[in-house]
Amino acid sequence: MTGSEMTHDELVARAVRWLRGTQRCSVVVAETVSATWEVPDAIGWRTAHYSILVECKTSRADFFAEAKHKNRRMPMMGMGRLRYYMTPPGLLGVGEIPENWGLLEVHEKYVRVKLKATPRAEDVMRKHARTMEQMQIFSALRILQKEVRDDKEQS
Repeated sequence: MTGSEMTHDELVARAVRWLRGTQRCSVVVAETVSATWEVPDAIGWRTAHYSILVECKTSRADFFAEAKHKNRRMPMMGMGRLRYYMTPPGLLGVGEIPENWGLLEVHEKYVRVKLKATPRAEDVMRKHARTMEQMQIFSALRILQKEVRDDKEQS
């Protein structure tokens, strides 16, 4: 499969594997809707205070449309101590990536860090992003509990 044939779901699955494996995140959630306005494609935590967000893009149009989102216009409001875009190879140039963001390119057998993300300041994370991240984890736990209850009811 070439990079241009990758679906969004395939990129999200690769982001989850990259967060768990390469980045050694002990907790990873994908596409979990919460009370925040941000629905990260994947986010993982190495520790309670070190999170890595990955937004997956399969087209340039999707990437440029995201620039209009509130959490991109007001960067201090977004989740993730480190923030990355994950794309098929060659979709975006390094010069197109917003300040402090990184760029990951997915190849058949590996993920290449084309541009390393810059960690956001701890004071920014304390004021805004941590609350949103806690809400994200809470939503993921609520969904998991519901799935467990549903499984018990079906057995």
